[in-house]
Amino acid sequence: MSESPTSPHRASADSPDSRKSKRSKFDPPEFEPPEFEPCHPRRRFSGWTAERQVRFVEALAETGCITEACQAVGMSRQSAYALRARADAVSFRNAWDAALDYAIRRLGDAVLSRAINGVAVPVFFQGEQIGEKRYYNDRLAMFLLHSRDPLRFGKWRDRHEFEGHPEAAAMAFGEAKQKVRADADLPCDKVGDRVVLRHQELAAMLWPEEPGESEEPDNGRT
Repeated sequence: MSESPTSPHRASADSPDSRKSKRSKFDPPEFEPPEFEPCHPRRRFSGWTAERQVRFVEALAETGCITEACQAVGMSRQSAYALRARADAVSFRNAWDAALDYAIRRLGDAVLSRAINGVAVPVFFQGEQIGEKRYYNDRLAMFLLHSRDPLRFGKWRDRHEFEGHPEAAAMAFGEAKQKVRADADLPCDKVGDRVVLRHQELAAMLWPEEPGESEEPDNGRT
């Protein structure tokens, strides 16, 4: 057990800027808000300006919390939802949803880290912390296995036969690493074509074509 007690974490004192400075190399890349046309409500000194909308989206991606994002830009939750409900706020809504998707991905990474590394719980003796124990949540681990690898750990595997290579995941991971190495030192003038190629490969993997599906109908021609 560790002999050095850790100081309690104060979430309320952390701002989005301070969290950015504490980001480790294992955290996902910084959120880049999608380009969107800010909504233009009635002009007011303390209203939702274009700059404030962009800052709100960035804070929402960083915190995943509407209240904290509103506090970061000095606006209320009610005004944020009112702006989102406007008919001309389509791009703002899309950016809002993209920010939440990014925050959910970060949450998934944090949950996976807890399942693998456990959670440190302080140990006290006579009112003083003397160390810590690490607890592992087996139910959390099984939930992640069911959701992230259903082919091997899904509840339906007793009722279905899996058709595929037993080492398909390892083979796919090895292929992905090879692509990373191939793309790392790519010249700037070829980056665009390589991005298109990777998107095509991903689409083919997610939505494989059935045999004969790509054939064009002859429309009665012989």
